[in-house]
Amino acid sequence: MQKTTSSSLTLLRAVVTVLFVSGMAGLVLTAGFGFEEPNDVLLLLSSSLLLAAILAVFAHLSLTAALNRAQKGVWLHQLTGRRAAWAFAEYLTSEDLRAAAVRLAEEASPRR
Repeated sequence: MQKTTSSSLTLLRAVVTVLFVSGMAGLVLTAGFGFEEPNDVLLLLSSSLLLAAILAVFAHLSLTAALNRAQKGVWLHQLTGRRAAWAFAEYLTSEDLRAAAVRLAEEASPRR
């Protein structure tokens, strides 16, 4: 199961990287070439690519078999909380999502 989890995380990282870089490149092109009047199609496409990167992480979270329901809840709470940008980075760089979820739950418990 660890091999499957590792390969799905590797695929997720590749997909998010491609979507993010493409979306940011589109926004830079939109800002650079369409400063006074941006190209609406390019702006919509670039924004959609950035949104798709975020949705890919949520899709992976919901479909992964590496986490149980409680661990998915911890990750969902972190990915939609105040520190969402940090949580996305943690999710995409973590080698063991289960261990990270346990650690995040322990860190969050005194705050509640």
